[in-house]
Amino acid sequence: REPRWQPAETAQFMAELEPRRRQFEEIAPRLIKSIIRPRLQTVASYFSNAAPDRGDRSDRSTYWFGYCERFPADTKVEIAVEHDERIETLVIHYELYIMPVFLKFDPHDKLTTPLADVNDQVIVDWVESKLFSFLDTYLRLDRGEDDFEDEVVVDPVCGMRISRSSAGATMDHQGHPYYFCSEECRRRFSKEPMQYIRFETG
Repeated sequence: REPRWQPAETAQFMAELEPRRRQFEEIAPRLIKSIIRPRLQTVASYFSNAAPDRGDRSDRSTYWFGYCERFPADTKVEIAVEHDERIETLVIHYELYIMPVFLKFDPHDKLTTPLADVNDQVIVDWVESKLFSFLDTYLRLDRGEDDFEDEVVVDPVCGMRISRSSAGATMDHQGHPYYFCSEECRRRFSKEPMQYIRFETG
């Protein structure tokens, strides 16, 4: 049998753990808010098919890049801040999911640093290197601007199928572009967007 901890040993261990737990609970959200999430947001802002995961938490940031004609794969990028069992080491996990997989890439990586000696610049450099690596991988899926411009989309108001390049009007709503067959459809959408978004298939 494995030796069991005595109550006094358990109490001592928990007492030693508590300050480190509180320290981690201060550091993790700060790193997500000031370093990780802003950089992921910047990368995502260049892609109309990108959106944050609705389950974003204070210890991680996740973005989905949806399947579309230009980038024909469902993609998820996640960076999480975690710790080891004794809460002595900070562990930053990078995860990249691409399905279907058309190319080779590194789906996992991690950076470890002592909790008592967290260096923000080291974390910034590492996170940016991971995001550059993601961009290098994701852009290899890019079918090119010509294909993207001719991608078939649906007017969310009238349901007409049109190509992006032939759209009569366009409009951004909550960070996503919408394409319309005419200015009249765009005007109707702008008044009550939630009434029409259900028709979108792009």
